[in-house]
Amino acid sequence: MTAQRPILLVTNMVPPLIGGTPMVYDRIARHAAGRLHVLSAWRDPDLARPIDGWRESDATRPYPIRRISWLRPPIVERLRRRIGLLDLLLIDLPVMAFVFVAVIVQTLRSGARTIVIGELQGLGWLAILLSLLTPWRIVMYTHGEEVVQTAYNRLARLRGPALRASDLVIAVSRFTRDRLMRDFGVAPDRIRLVPPGVDLERFTPGSVSEPFVLSVGRLIERKGFDRLIEAFAMIAPDFPDIRLRIAGDGPMAATLKREAGQLGVADRIDFLGGVGDAELTDLYRRCILFAMPNRTLADGDTEGFGLIFLEANACGKPVIGGRAGGATDAIVDGETGLLVDGADKAAIADALRHLLGDPVARARLAQGGLAHARDLGWDHSAKLFLEAVDG
Repeated sequence: MTAQRPILLVTNMVPPLIGGTPMVYDRIARHAAGRLHVLSAWRDPDLARPIDGWRESDATRPYPIRRISWLRPPIVERLRRRIGLLDLLLIDLPVMAFVFVAVIVQTLRSGARTIVIGELQGLGWLAILLSLLTPWRIVMYTHGEEVVQTAYNRLARLRGPALRASDLVIAVSRFTRDRLMRDFGVAPDRIRLVPPGVDLERFTPGSVSEPFVLSVGRLIERKGFDRLIEAFAMIAPDFPDIRLRIAGDGPMAATLKREAGQLGVADRIDFLGGVGDAELTDLYRRCILFAMPNRTLADGDTEGFGLIFLEANACGKPVIGGRAGGATDAIVDGETGLLVDGADKAAIADALRHLLGDPVARARLAQGGLAHARDLGWDHSAKLFLEAVDG
């Protein structure tokens, strides 16, 4: 019987790391009635160095969190190239043995009978070993990106066996659930949907809207900022008072700014860079609508869910998103926002033109989005999580 026992979550992806997955695990842990214990690492495996501010971050968490030096083998490509196939013996296997023992010890200390693995790509091997060698219930938490992308290292190739070895698989969206069944053969009765929630205390409507379209996210290709800029350039002459504001950092920053200049709309687009929590909430409240026309890339990379659309909805704003990945779960087309082909700049421009030119339609979608978001707080997500894990 697993009900009311502690649950151990094993993942690198917790604050102070930034991103959707760390935020999801942090919010679930906060709302899980004190039952979730976290085992993480104080070194970043991608950079092979300590995570900045991890001690200070952990001290603010209202749930138990313990860190060890590694949770998965470090990348260290330069060293791996030098030693060739010996990297499996000299790097991977020693780290994996250390992690396996640490998980056993922490599970016994916490009194947990369920272990949730929070990284399919890097920790699938752990799910396999735990399912074979321990009596505990093993749950794999999946978000979307790690399911659809092509395997890129030897550990990622264990995704299928790891999913099939787990007693339960959590999916954040119907899109992710369907890919788990189609691509990995996971039985439907072993999958539970636990969509991310929205912070209803933080994200609330404001009293004033200003003439700008907001887009937020890491500046990478699948988010669709390039197509959004192209679409904005198409409609900008018809709406001379409207600006586009893009908040976020990423590898495409210079490319996007150059694109805005080439299209003649650099003076109408504000690149805000990374913004803090308070500033982001303020931007949601003040924008006239939110747009992030995400798309699926050739390698399968796509949005796992699209929580950002619910955040904008919770602030009383209509949204435009791409008909790709889990964004189709976050947006109810025609009720909370509009879904478009994120690869088609003309389709994006048509959606912008429609909502910017029709205040009645904007108000209707804003009202629908607000009602939708208010049903999907983190308390709801944590309840679904606990029900799924307790089985």
